[in-house]
Amino acid sequence: MYRLFLIFGLLIVFFVLLKSIYRNSKLAGRSPGPSLDGDQMVQDPVCGVFVPRKNAIVKQGGEASTYFCSQECAAKFQEQPPN
Repeated sequence: MYRLFLIFGLLIVFFVLLKSIYRNSKLAGRSPGPSLDGDQMVQDPVCGVFVPRKNAIVKQGGEASTYFCSQECAAKFQEQPPN
């Protein structure tokens, strides 16, 4: 009878260990990727300041969006000749 309890207990421990290993391997394979929420920090290309995306000044240039910390930086960027 004790053997049965011992085997049952070992099976439970083995199951819990396998479950945690599977869960950790599943999480390790995930790529966090870029966040698209408003709390993501974006860098102003003119002055280099990081600002939250939701507070940034956005200028559309074709398919790409450029983020600025202020209207002044956006104006300076527009005045720069393209490289």
